[in-house]
Amino acid sequence: SALRALEKLGYPAVIKPTLGSWGRLVAPLKDPQTARAILEDRVFMGALYQTFYLQEYVEKEMNRDIRSFVVGDRVVAAIYRVAAEGELRTNTALGGRAEPCPVTAEIEELSLRAAKAVGGDGVYGIDILAGPNGMMVNEVNHTVEFHTTVPVTGIDIPGMIIDYVLERVK
Repeated sequence: SALRALEKLGYPAVIKPTLGSWGRLVAPLKDPQTARAILEDRVFMGALYQTFYLQEYVEKEMNRDIRSFVVGDRVVAAIYRVAAEGELRTNTALGGRAEPCPVTAEIEELSLRAAKAVGGDGVYGIDILAGPNGMMVNEVNHTVEFHTTVPVTGIDIPGMIIDYVLERVK
């Protein structure tokens, strides 16, 4: 059924696990042969890795994406995540680098709408792609890391999360 879905979606595409981090098991599917090979491997990886989603490949502007950080009802920071040379994935765990990104009105609106779509009240990392058709949300992460963001932005995200939690338990 995944191959049929890819026929409708078209190539290139991307396969991603529904659970995971750091870009692990995210792979480009350039053509039906590549897709078959990767899907065959997933069969032997256990039930957890047999649940995945397929998405259209979006050519990223300047080989980067945007990660915004939502705490409660505020977008508190954003970074560009620039992929390492020759790499599709922008994750800093894979050699990508973080750069400061201004929180524009468009980033703020997209981020807050995405957070609201999954429950709204919490801490989220929103991954945004800027492609030929404008900005679009690629992922909403409910567990988000910020070890590269704090040094790049100077924003105390951990402190903001603590303040948010303390305010909620009052």
